[in-house]
Amino acid sequence: MQAVGIIDEECRQYIHGAVVEYKSFLKRHFQEAICLWSRNPKDQMDVTNIEVAQVEILSTTPQPSVIKNTNPQVTPELVSEVIRQYYYRTPAVGNDEELILAWAGSQNREQTKRKYYQFGQKLLDWVRKSGIPDLRLLQQPLLLEFIASWGEVSPYTKSNRVLILRSLWSYGSAENCGYFLRNIASSINYDNFSDLPKSERYLEDWEMTKLADAAKQLGGQHWLVFSLLFYSGMRVGEVGRVTVPGDVPFKPREDYPGLYWHNFQWYPDATPEDRNRGYYTIKFRGKGGKYREIGLDHQTSLVFKKYRGMASDKMPVFANMSPDPKKRGLPLSDRAIKRLIQDISEVAKVKFSCHWLRHSHATRAVEHKNVFEVQNQLGHSKTDTTKAYVRTKKDAGTGTVLPRF
Repeated sequence: MQAVGIIDEECRQYIHGAVVEYKSFLKRHFQEAICLWSRNPKDQMDVTNIEVAQVEILSTTPQPSVIKNTNPQVTPELVSEVIRQYYYRTPAVGNDEELILAWAGSQNREQTKRKYYQFGQKLLDWVRKSGIPDLRLLQQPLLLEFIASWGEVSPYTKSNRVLILRSLWSYGSAENCGYFLRNIASSINYDNFSDLPKSERYLEDWEMTKLADAAKQLGGQHWLVFSLLFYSGMRVGEVGRVTVPGDVPFKPREDYPGLYWHNFQWYPDATPEDRNRGYYTIKFRGKGGKYREIGLDHQTSLVFKKYRGMASDKMPVFANMSPDPKKRGLPLSDRAIKRLIQDISEVAKVKFSCHWLRHSHATRAVEHKNVFEVQNQLGHSKTDTTKAYVRTKKDAGTGTVLPRF
């Protein structure tokens, strides 16, 4: 056995001792194993013939231990060139500002466009303050720092913002845009409250009682808004006035104008017991710009008829009483409607949102009306959406209607 290498005298002695020790080890413990390596006795290894030859000591020459990094520095121009070579064309947008505009403009609703654009501007401001000139140079750790900069926000708010962030990178890294080299936001974890079954966003009867008592206690618009949202199943954006920025500064344009009394049409439905009995139908512009007409129940209709009094068709149902002359007399905004509901929630000490009233309406209505009537009332395009709103009573399964044996 020979060992040839670039070693010094001390290493040579160490190797020699190791080989001698290995020779003794083989003689004492592995004679039987060595014999099994070959069935021919002539081919068996003779452990007594192991020798160690002289080790040649070669002169050492200094060698560079670190190879210089020849990779170019990552720049926005380099990212664009890589994307161009990957997609065989240039990106659809040229800079961060164009990306935010294109991404926000790709949304369907005007309110969503405004929300996404404002979020994108906040992201750009934070990135610039961090000393990063281009979104394409961001790495995931910095995105996590951006999320941490939001501070203490509700879980639903955080979940929604993370989804918006993921949407931006998904849009920018898609082939039809080609701005980002890869989607670094796709693996950011979040509490997916959107996966919560819609039917679980439901208010029990005892919760509805507490909320109704709180709404009556607050009185005025609180009780009227609460009654309309629950008994009509309307969306808050269909009740309140929704505006979006216009072309002229400080003059927003309306996306949804809110409710006016001309949206309400009274139909008499008198009975011998009550000659004033009747109901309102409401025709309004709903989600997606679609117009629909729904009917209110007799009791809720009577409440609104008394509330209307002598108001003309041109007057809003829920008028803004702000001291600001620009806002006074306009319909309440969707944000103002949400604040009224929040007041009720705090007084009743029951956490809920405007949309929970819509789910609670659907669950109770489907017990007495077929799903197509409920679908029409809620303005859903598919019955599957309506069915997802309905909460099944777990303590009253279908076995209750079966014959007993």
